[in-house]
Amino acid sequence: MRRRAYQLWEADGGPQGQDQQYWFQALAELAAAAAQPTVVPTATPPRKRAPRTKKAA
Repeated sequence: MRRRAYQLWEADGGPQGQDQQYWFQALAELAAAAAQPTVVPTATPPRKRAPRTKKAA
């Protein structure tokens, strides 16, 4: 979160005295990302194999 707040601050030119604004903006972004449901891929079932055939002797 600290890194994101610094990125936001740097992108705006690094204005003095507004550190809390960027901290809370980064916090809001983090909270929004955590609130989004994550998509977990479902495992595919194993393929069924064809039955073995006996070899001619």
